[in-house]
Amino acid sequence: MSETTFELGTDAAAGAANLVVAVADNKFFLAHRLATWGVGAPFLESSVACTAIAQEEAGHARVLYSLLEHFPRELAPVPLEREEDRERKYALSFLREPSTSWIRGVAALTLVDRALTAVLEACRDSSLVELRKRALRILGDEGFHRKYADGRVRELAASQVEAAGLEAELAALLPETLCWFGPAGEPGLELLVGAGVLSQRNEELRQAFLDSLGPVLERTGLRLPVERAAGGAWTYPELPWAEWDSLERRLTAPATTRATTSA
Repeated sequence: MSETTFELGTDAAAGAANLVVAVADNKFFLAHRLATWGVGAPFLESSVACTAIAQEEAGHARVLYSLLEHFPRELAPVPLEREEDRERKYALSFLREPSTSWIRGVAALTLVDRALTAVLEACRDSSLVELRKRALRILGDEGFHRKYADGRVRELAASQVEAAGLEAELAALLPETLCWFGPAGEPGLELLVGAGVLSQRNEELRQAFLDSLGPVLERTGLRLPVERAAGGAWTYPELPWAEWDSLERRLTAPATTRATTSA
């Protein structure tokens, strides 16, 4: 690295390590869940493609975990190789819950993939050279993932019953996904923006995510409690910050308690 984590200062380096692990752990768990969800895909082609995406997400996690070697050991958690590794995991609660529901899988991929991509897009010009390289490499695969997820959303939305199920799952998972970007003015993220590690703040990332999600909702007629205001910004319901674990970046209440369909 020509620009190393050590030049960030201890607090910013700790924040950068947390950022890397938060993205990597979510990709790790997303890969594991996709491997299960793909088995329940209604068509063989969907199942094969889902398995391929699971492998790519696992590869992305490994690429990001390798970046932890550049951080002081006391700042960087060990990479995950199995789900039971490491007591503290930095992944969304609904990815940590085993599920065989295909509709849950489509909803999770649609939301999580977009959320992770929004953060990686904000790393395109990162002051951390190796993070920038990895982000660009990973983003090269995300177009296929997005196209696949959007295609599955369209398939489910074509059926009144399945569309209702998908809406319920999306609505159940959306609050935690929106929380994942953190509350506005979060000190750790402000440090990263100030150090040039990220180019966008919490609410800017949340808006970028909704900019990506909005068109697929409009095309399919799916309804979620979000809308674009006259000024162009997205509005959304009050988020459950009282349940938010800012360190592990997840809600403490399981997603299944918020979902209205079986997972």
